[in-house]
Amino acid sequence: MGIYIKSSESISSQDTFDKKEVLIDIINHDGDYQQCILPDFKQYIDAKLLRRMSKILKMGVSSAKSCLGKAGLEVPDAILVGTGLGCINDTAKFLNLIIDNDEQLLNPTPFIQSTHNTISGQIALLIKCKKYNLTFTQKTISFETALLDASMLLKDNVATNALVGGVDEMNNLAFELIKASGCESSGHSSEGSTFFVLSNEKGASTVELTDVTIINRVRDLVDLQNQLSQFLSRSNLKFDDVDVVVSGMTGDAKGDGSYKEVNGWFSKSNITKYKHLVGDYYTASAFGIFLANDLLANNRIPESVVATKVSRPSIKRVLVFNHSMDKDFSFVLLSKC
Repeated sequence: MGIYIKSSESISSQDTFDKKEVLIDIINHDGDYQQCILPDFKQYIDAKLLRRMSKILKMGVSSAKSCLGKAGLEVPDAILVGTGLGCINDTAKFLNLIIDNDEQLLNPTPFIQSTHNTISGQIALLIKCKKYNLTFTQKTISFETALLDASMLLKDNVATNALVGGVDEMNNLAFELIKASGCESSGHSSEGSTFFVLSNEKGASTVELTDVTIINRVRDLVDLQNQLSQFLSRSNLKFDDVDVVVSGMTGDAKGDGSYKEVNGWFSKSNITKYKHLVGDYYTASAFGIFLANDLLANNRIPESVVATKVSRPSIKRVLVFNHSMDKDFSFVLLSKC
């Protein structure tokens, strides 16, 4: 049984929201981290509710509702959200309140809205979805874990349509803490909200989610190559059969070592990148899949994402590759229907 992408939507630090083709006109950012280009939230959220919603909730709800609208769907059979940091602004607000009020007379709203599953819960409340609803928070594989769960639901016919998203926000406090801990090395910290409607019914879909895998640890690059080869063979493919690789390269010399090695295994494929444009965050791989879907749907590669260009007759298969500090490797294979 196939799994198909009915629609996709993304709010990022580039102007990608509600666009037929993405990453055409590039926006350059200054500052410590890249903030999202925000749409008009009032088109998707009642003005009275907007006042009480943090930025991550506004981004998550708006991109989810836009994605559902593109798929012609009001209520999905399942909502699955991956997020690494969750509602970090509300978390910081609540922690500061504890200090400022000496742990007395605390406003409960920031605490209630600080939990990671607030995003999926808010989406469900606004679209009146009382069905399957889960949030996954596994650092840089949070979105891929949500994607795996959605795949199982659809393959087992537990659901026909699933709304799957990856959402993370950034603020000054979180950025400084991440930087101090040594986790921020690429200089491209960012935020974003990307959603997909997946279905086990093809309909008018032109892109298929062929396979997903997560590899938490590898012994060495030879082990990684063998596991990737096994992953591709599940779809009767070899390295040369992949038309485009969407790589999670960040520009950090140390972190990009494995990316460069893997890219070398695809000498006959186009190599693309995206984090130099939209930044890096825990669920940035969701944007990588958003880009891969756009490449297949439009059969073109924007010059802004090209790392290595080769001549291929068309784009039929795209592999999205991501990892974090040489662990938590993820591979997502998309194909033209």
